[in-house]
Amino acid sequence: MLKVGTSITLELLADKQEDIEKFKCRLVDHSEEHIFIDYPVKLITQKTAFFFEGTQFQASFLGEDGSVYWFETEVLGRLKKNIPVLMLSFPGNAALVRVQRRQYVRIDTAIDVAAKGKEGPVQFTTVTSDLSGGGMAIYEPNGTSLPTNQLFDFTLVLPMNDGEYHYIDVLGSVVRSSSKKGSHLTAASVEFVELNEKHRQLIIQYCFEQQMQMRKRKRL
Repeated sequence: MLKVGTSITLELLADKQEDIEKFKCRLVDHSEEHIFIDYPVKLITQKTAFFFEGTQFQASFLGEDGSVYWFETEVLGRLKKNIPVLMLSFPGNAALVRVQRRQYVRIDTAIDVAAKGKEGPVQFTTVTSDLSGGGMAIYEPNGTSLPTNQLFDFTLVLPMNDGEYHYIDVLGSVVRSSSKKGSHLTAASVEFVELNEKHRQLIIQYCFEQQMQMRKRKRL
């Protein structure tokens, strides 16, 4: 299931934590009971993080079947392979929990989006092809493919039914890139990594409003 090079997201398991801290790393090696990762990078700051032995996480990764899998793990030590790595516990493939990716309703919609890369001076504006409370698909600039796992600060413009416009800031990670059927355009699937819950609820409300409008049109 896990393959070398797989991108893994780590969430600190801490009591009474208001804002969940998330970190990105890559799988360097693995055995039946252990995984070895490069030093994690905190998503918000993009700075390398250091952890003591015994630090516990909830880990998740995207499987080849398009589903997200998660497991609980903890830091067991530091090792030197080709690069410095952390050794974490691994419960085995049988203990992995599969998470349904469609936990939020996804709708086809075109809203304005501004994007700024976390790494390098990449900036562009575009529109979505679909949207949900957990992510979106955006048309890529000039037909170029955005690198997988690249992080962007996005600003979404939500036009609500009451005439109000809401500007939603979200940190997103590019999951994959693909050609749109019947079009020369390509779209990047983006997973929301850091999103204020109030803003997530606004996105869900917008999706619900659009669904209701589509149902009304079908009745006419």
